[in-house]
Amino acid sequence: MKKSIYILFLCSLICIWGCDEDAFLKEEPRDAIYAENLLVDYTGFQSMVTALHGLMRNEYRRADANNVGSIPVVQHAVFAAGADNAWANNASQELKFLYKPSEIRKTDLAAFEGTFLWLYKIINTANMIISRAEYTGVNWEGTTETENQTNKDDVVARARFFRAWAYRHLTYAYGAIPLSTEEISGLNYRTDWERNPVSDIREVMEDDLTFAMDKLPLRESNNNVISGAMARHYLGELYLATDKVDDAINVLRPLVEGNDYTLMTSSFGKTPATPACPFIDVFTTPAFKDGNKEVLFYFLNAEPTVSAYGAPSDVYIKSSWKNYYVNDAVIKKSNLSAPELTSGTLTYPQVFWLNNGGKGAGRVAVSLGAIRLYNYKNMGKQDMRINEPAFVWKIYEKNASGNIVEFLNNGVTPIDTTLTSVMLDDNRTTIQNYKWPSTRKWDYVQQVPTSGEVDQTYADVVYLRLSDTYLLYAEAQYKKNNPDESIKWINKVRDRANAVAITTADLSVGGLDLILDERSRELLAEEERRHTLIRVSQEKGGDERAVDNYFKRRSRQHNEVAGRDARGMNTYDVPVLFPLPQVFIDSNTGRALENNPGY
Repeated sequence: MKKSIYILFLCSLICIWGCDEDAFLKEEPRDAIYAENLLVDYTGFQSMVTALHGLMRNEYRRADANNVGSIPVVQHAVFAAGADNAWANNASQELKFLYKPSEIRKTDLAAFEGTFLWLYKIINTANMIISRAEYTGVNWEGTTETENQTNKDDVVARARFFRAWAYRHLTYAYGAIPLSTEEISGLNYRTDWERNPVSDIREVMEDDLTFAMDKLPLRESNNNVISGAMARHYLGELYLATDKVDDAINVLRPLVEGNDYTLMTSSFGKTPATPACPFIDVFTTPAFKDGNKEVLFYFLNAEPTVSAYGAPSDVYIKSSWKNYYVNDAVIKKSNLSAPELTSGTLTYPQVFWLNNGGKGAGRVAVSLGAIRLYNYKNMGKQDMRINEPAFVWKIYEKNASGNIVEFLNNGVTPIDTTLTSVMLDDNRTTIQNYKWPSTRKWDYVQQVPTSGEVDQTYADVVYLRLSDTYLLYAEAQYKKNNPDESIKWINKVRDRANAVAITTADLSVGGLDLILDERSRELLAEEERRHTLIRVSQEKGGDERAVDNYFKRRSRQHNEVAGRDARGMNTYDVPVLFPLPQVFIDSNTGRALENNPGY
């Protein structure tokens, strides 16, 4: 018999490999929000697109928000750490491969299963929208046939963007994976999936992103919804991955040379940084309505205890990327005279984090090599991306008089980049260096003081910026052998950071590594760094496991923890791609599947 398909308003339903059969067949009252009830008019389809935005947000939530395991790190870190510019600091068993890459061989980790499940939920929800948009009788709520077609195209374009976005993550993370372009229902449920070549999947992605780029405006009125700029950016990246350099240039040019977006070069926003730092102002005030013309997309948030708007869904990126300073033996001697503490009004952790940019859990740490990259051409004390207020180099305390002052230990800051024996011990199960500097891109102080030690971030959170597009465009021009044009766009990024310009000679010597260096300096803790390094390592048929490719070579050069030979980065047998989850392989009973090489 036909199986019922039900959906919740803010999440999608089923993944491609399994479900609870009893729950799947269970009858539900008709006042529930079924697809059959919801996807009948434009308003209903828009609700499903909102659900896709919600699922996308899971990248900046804890990885266990994908309903698998207990994974105390932001999902984004699974794509961003364990390469050249970040390692897992306060780790769990799930995260060991982010500081000891050889640990990636474990195919049953919840991190791999949850990521796989989450992305196929997005794909199946998108497929549902795309297929049901073709049903007859849908009320597209227009007053003319042209308006009806415009509304339909808008919905389908957004769904196709999300499908391509999910496949982007899947192909960079897992390689060849099952290609699904139809809604999964009880009538076509399968257990005989095959792994489709990445090239086949990228053809679908190209079609999807092209459709989204053509049908969506380059700039929406609000930058907290998907736009044509987003589709254009990722299509340009896709063309670089497939060695279509001319296409990448042509797609990216209208975005970088147009007037809809621009880098923010002067201090601005609700609370401009002190001293002036337009780079960090971009993160604290990301909305178009507040004057930001650089951010292509951000997640709108609001603290649920003080606001009735926004989407309070426990964004975890601050806690993951900011260090757990309050756990350091020296640092915890700060703030002991704060009036709120001595009066008993607040606890010590609350006082500390309120005075130091919000709580960090120290899950991911910036590599020392990444920090050194900022000193290119002796810019370390000039590049605003590494200095206060963009990085934690000082600890602050409130003194007995209620004034905020710097906390010093024997006259110096306790923040320290000295490599310790623990960091270099190849047998350690975790690092836990809690005096290491960290990025302040995600700082957020809770508005309710008694929530001062809460992990979650309720600030609006930047997801994609124009500077990323500039550097993609610079890469395309470099590969087209247009060094002057490549340098022009790299220097736009460096100029805003107050860093000295590069020259043709610099690019000739540094090559693609110079562009990858600049991406690390500009996009640290934003870029899915593993994706970028896998992309360039696989170019022209390259093997992502090769010990001298960009991924493993740069990890050895710049990551003093995860890049150590004994931890796998000088060994061909250590994979870089994630394994297909064992639960998926076991449940695909109609066809035997081989896992990725090295597993």
